Formats: sequence, C-alpha cells, structure tokens
Amino acid sequence: MNSLFQDIRYALRSFAKAPGFTLTVVATLALGIGANTAIFSVVHGVLVKSLPYRDPDRIVRVGHVRPEGGRLPGTFSPQDFEDLEREKPALSTVSSFQFVAGHTTLSLTGRGEPAQLEACFVSPGFFETLGVVPAAGRPFVAQENTPGRDTVAVLSSRLWTRLFGEEAPASGRTLTVNGAPFTVVGVMPPSFQFPSQQVDLWVPVSQLTEDAVPHRRDVRWLEVVARLKPGATIEQARAGAGVLFARLEREYPDSNRGFGQALVVPLEKSLVGEVRTPLLVLLGAVGLVLLIACANVANLLLARSAARGREIAIRTALGAKPSRLLRQLLTESVLLALLGGAAGLAAAYWGVEGLLALTAGRIPRADEIRPDAAVTAFAAALSVVTGILFGILPARRSLDTAIASALEWGGRGASGSRSDVRRSLVVAETVLAAMLLAGAGLLGKSFWKLIHVPSGVSPQRVLAVSLSIPAWKYSELEKESAYRSEILRRLRALPGVIAAGGSKTMPLSGGGEAYKFRLPGDADPTRFIQPASGTIIVTPGYFAALGIPLLRGRGFTEQDLSTGAAVLLVNQAMARQIWPGEDPVGKAIIIGKIRYEVIGVAGDVRHEGLLSTPGTAVYGPVSHFPRSSLRVFLRTAGDPRALAAPARAAIRALDPDQTISSIEPLTDAVSQSVSRPRFYASLLGIFAALAILMAGSGLYAVLSYGIARRTREIGVRMAMGASTRDVVLMVSREGLATSALGIAVGLLASIAAGRLLAGLLFDVRPFDPPILGAAALFLLAVAAAASAVPAFRASRVDPMTALRAE
Repeated sequence: MNSLFQDIRYALRSFAKAPGFTLTVVATLALGIGANTAIFSVVHGVLVKSLPYRDPDRIVRVGHVRPEGGRLPGTFSPQDFEDLEREKPALSTVSSFQFVAGHTTLSLTGRGEPAQLEACFVSPGFFETLGVVPAAGRPFVAQENTPGRDTVAVLSSRLWTRLFGEEAPASGRTLTVNGAPFTVVGVMPPSFQFPSQQVDLWVPVSQLTEDAVPHRRDVRWLEVVARLKPGATIEQARAGAGVLFARLEREYPDSNRGFGQALVVPLEKSLVGEVRTPLLVLLGAVGLVLLIACANVANLLLARSAARGREIAIRTALGAKPSRLLRQLLTESVLLALLGGAAGLAAAYWGVEGLLALTAGRIPRADEIRPDAAVTAFAAALSVVTGILFGILPARRSLDTAIASALEWGGRGASGSRSDVRRSLVVAETVLAAMLLAGAGLLGKSFWKLIHVPSGVSPQRVLAVSLSIPAWKYSELEKESAYRSEILRRLRALPGVIAAGGSKTMPLSGGGEAYKFRLPGDADPTRFIQPASGTIIVTPGYFAALGIPLLRGRGFTEQDLSTGAAVLLVNQAMARQIWPGEDPVGKAIIIGKIRYEVIGVAGDVRHEGLLSTPGTAVYGPVSHFPRSSLRVFLRTAGDPRALAAPARAAIRALDPDQTISSIEPLTDAVSQSVSRPRFYASLLGIFAALAILMAGSGLYAVLSYGIARRTREIGVRMAMGASTRDVVLMVSREGLATSALGIAVGLLASIAAGRLLAGLLFDVRPFDPPILGAAALFLLAVAAAASAVPAFRASRVDPMTALRAE
C-alpha cells in the first residue's frame, strides 16, 4: 500500500511539471468519459433500471394482434375485457385503463384559474395489478367503479404538491372536477407515473359513460395490464388468451373478425420497445468516441515516453524491476483517467439535463433518467478501464526501449517503431471517425427528408388551441353544438385571423376513430371497410385553416351542422381505393344505420405522423360525431403567437370556467412530433464532431512530433536543394496518406454497420454513396487542415541551424 501511495505522489509531481500535457489529457478523457456517462444515464434509466413496481417482471400487457400490424397489443372493447377478466388465462389479476394525452382530460375549477387535468381512467385492481400502494390514503375499491359512487380520485404526487403543498392529511380533500365534487382517496408516490408522467390523477373507468365513448364490442379503447400467476409464463398467458380470442371471433364475427390472435408482452418491453435499438446504437457510437479519445491519449503518452526514455533507462540501470516500472506508468495512466472521469461525471450531470430537453418528453421513463450511484460506479469503472486501455501500450513501449539506445544523446534508437505505432493509432482514430461521420450523415439526411416530407397540411402561420368542452355544463347536444360554434365564431372574428376550424385531434398525431362502413348494394351485408387512418371528426373551416386542399366537391358548412345533414368527405387515398376512376362526389356510404353522402374529396394527410404513409381516411361532421375534445386551428396573417392572448381572452369571455390545455403555433406541435429522430440525429452528429476534432488533433500531433524528430533530415534535404514546396508536399502527403487509409477502412466498416441504423432511417438507404463520398471528402479536408500547420512549419527549418543542432 505504501508503494502505491508513493506511485501516486510521484505521478502527481510529474503531472505538476507538465501542466499543459496534463490538462490536454484530462480534457480529452473528460469529453469521452462524460459523453459515455451521460448516454449511459439514459440507457440505465430507460432500459436497465427495474420498474418501480412489485415483481415488475411478472407484469404484462395483454391485447389483440392488431389487423393493421404493430408490435404493441391492440386495445379491448369493454365487453371483450369483461370476458378476459372473467377467465384470466394464466393471470392472477387483470385491469384496464384508458389514457390519451390531451383527450382524456377533466376540468378543475374552484382553485384559482380553471385548469385542465390529464386523467387516466382505470378499473378496480389497477394499482394492485401493478404492485404499488399510495403514499397516502388508499386505492379504489370495487364499489367505486359504478356511476354515482365514482366521484373519487387518486392524485399524482405532482398534482397534490401543486394544489396543497405538503399539507396533511392527504386523503379526504375535495376537488371540483367537471363541475362535481370529487373526493381524494389517495396520493401516489413520486416514482409512480404509469401510464405516463403526464397523468395528473386516476379516476374510475366508469366515469367514461356511453355518452363519452361507445360501449360496443366493435369499439376498442381499453388498454390492459395484468399480472402472471405464480409459476405461469408469458407463453402460457399468450396461449390461453389466444384460445379466448379465437372463441370470441367465432361467436361475434361482425365485431371480432381479425382479432382472434393474442399478444402478451412484458410491461417493460411495451414501454421502451421502440427506443431500445436506437439507444443501444447511441451507446455504441459514444463508445467509439471514447476509443478515439483513448487513441489520442495513447499518442500523447507515446510522445511523452520518448522524452522520459532516459529516465526509464536510468531507473532500470539502477535496479528497478520492469514490473515496478510498469506499475508506476499504469498508475499514472489510471490516475489521469480518474481525473478525466471526475470531470466527465460533473459534465454528465449537466449534460443529462440537456439530453432530456432535447428529447422533448418523447423518451419513455424519462423521469427515471438521472445520474445516481449506479451511474457514478459506471463512470469510475470506465475511468479505470480507460486508464489501463490507453496506458498499457505506451508503458510497454517505454519498457521495451534498450538501455544503451535510450542513453544515447537524443535517444533515436526506438523512434522509428514508435512513430509507426503512433501512425497506426491515428489510422484507428480515423476509421472510427469515418464510421461516426457516415452514420451521422445518414441520420441527418433522414431527418432532413422527414421534416420536408409533404405532410398534407400547411402548419405555417397556424395557431393551435387545445381545449375540452365541459360535458358537465353542456350535456345536451344542442347546447354543446351552440357553444362550439360560438367559440369558432368569436375566434374567426379576431383581427388577423384568415380562417378557423376545429377537430377532435391534432394533425399528424393519429386519433382517427375506428368506424367501419359498408357500401350500398353490397351483396355481402357483413363486409365492412375500415379506413386505415380512421374517421377524423371536424368542424366547418377545418380544411381552410390547415391548408388541406379540396380536390373535388366542397367542405362542411354551418348549414350542414344546423340541419344535421348526413354528409361526409373522403381523402384521395380512400377515393382511389373505393371508387377507382370514378368521381366520389354524390356516392354514398353507410355507417351504422345512417346513409351518408360524399360531398367532397380532400387531399391526403399523414394523419399517423410524418413517418407514416398517407392512409385512407373519412372526415365526419362534428354534428353527427360530437366529441368534447376540441382543437381549434387559426390561420393567421402574421405571427400566430401574437394571437395567443386574444384567443385565450375570447374563450374566457364566453365561459370563465373553460379550461385551455395549450395554445401554441402548429409548427411547434409538428416539431415535437419528430423530436425522437431529431434527438438521435443530433446526438450522433455531436459524437461525429467530437470524433473528427480528436482525429484531426491526433494527426496534427503525430506530424508535429515527427517533424521535431526529423529536423536534421529536413535540414539535409533543404541543404541539398529541396524547395519549400517539396517539404510541404512531403509532410502533407504523409498526413493525407495516413488519413486516407483510415477513411477507406472506416467507410467500408460503416457500410457493414449501416444495417444497425436501417430501422432509424426514413427514405434513406444504409448504403448511400453521396453521404459516404461527402464524409470522405470532409475527412480529407480535415486531414489537409491538420497537416497544413506542421507542413509549413517544416518548410521554415533553417538548414544550417538544423545541422548545428544535431
């Protein structure tokens, strides 16, 4: 132990004698270790850390294999859920919930300004299934899931603190929600944020009455979580649920056709399945950055070992054992790595906040992403491994130096082999930098194409106002319709508003309702057509406000709403599918028992998001499909933000109790919808920039060191007639040749590794010659720039001074 402390003290003294070297190494390692620690914090919080529930590996999501495909389980109708709850194949408990951010909302009044709360509607046993207990109070009991007894709520810790601070007792308080007094029966711990961190409170699912959402077997809106029986497996639960679903498909062919297969997945997988591969790719990419940092530091240590060759040789001649010297050198390397790791960990604490801001809340379990003891242990272990990794080669090279050669003045005996090793490290750095740059280029091109793909709407100069009409105040359809129309009338009257229209859903975010229709005269009355993007419920002015072109016919009018006319619009994709080569205007379709006339054809919209293809869709008037959720879109003559305050004031003047969940430019909402691709592309771009910076500095250091070692040679060349141009070309050629080899190998490796990015790319192939060519040219330019300064420095060597110095 004493000898270890002696090694540490000696190392610290040597660092103090070379502060420039020490700061350079520590800064390089801080970048590499800090970036790895920050990304590991994300991976640990999202993929590694166990869910904060009892026996989380026993909790599963249960659902149908959706006919349209997808990896997540499909939803249930209330009737199908009751059948599953009664049989519980291989399951000990089963519960349902319904949450859609921005749609499953409740209005809070009586506590200052009216607020809109994000509510999750749950069945009895929901909290027991997940294995959590309230931090205060109790969960729901079965009797509270019945109309008349269901005005109870369990609050999130965040909402409780916001409303009551740390007041106690937590239960028994009363809140006015949707105009009715709700009793708070419990408060959940801060760690419980299922199914989303946006949830403010949980209420019984019986609050969603038939008026709010149809309770039919063919309308699926309930999601299901369950807990496996002791000793049961997911395969057994899947098989048992499959038998049940197949039977329901036979018994109810009209509603359950195509829903006969079961899908049972672990809850953790259902939460993070879509981000697992991208996060692991990013972790691998940042690992390459650390390898480049290690190669850079190894190069610096090799240069330093040349200066310390005489010291090592003298200590060897005085009897120091090679193992003792190796331990001293590795102690210095590990100590440097620990200093870099400490700086990197501090930077990671700051960097994680930036990462979370960059994700815009689109990464699941983001609330659990934070540097903790596990992350600190990771940083420490990574620092030690890194210190050994970059220190072992320079240490061995130092010990391999012959004593007699090292004691020669100038110590030139080993310089050639050491130079070869340093150039090999630069080649390795360039290989890794080329891989990262090519990957960043692919993701960058993919993101560029994504944000410029025709969406079908024109979001520029559009203000989106999200609210929910309080059903407790406007329970009659006539009053609700009149209130909605008055909101739109007042907003259209605002100065600067060109057009205004509303919808139940936000564009590019899905939410179309799963209505099926059939065609008049179809010989098979059981044959139904279901639009891929569903039925979009809209008001008059919707198409003008969003800039959706009407290709044929007309849009909805206020007269259609006032008369209750049974009219619909279809999009171009639906028209092509149902009436190819015909004019759809004037055609009819039947939904339920109502015959609707098609009055227009709208342009295609990517309703499911920019990553989706425009699916078939039907547009229904809000008079026939009344919904409390309302998104109003105001097309403005100028900056839409300038209308936010007037729009809010106009709505509040109509009804002071009206809650408004958000007012934002539609471009902001569209930007949030692509936050994940932007997050991946931005991070890989940052990693590529770090890699290029390190690779360029490594090449610069190697060439500068080589010139210092070859001063005599360059002097002789110039004394014998070599021109300045010849010397510049000689040095530049060496640098470019070293980089070109690394670039070639790196691009070949990036082609092989491109398949890992295939699932993250939009309209871009993993093998993209323009991207690879641009990456090669850029890296060559960096190599030329890194070679320029050493080359011109070499050209200014005075031959006589160089010869006298030797």
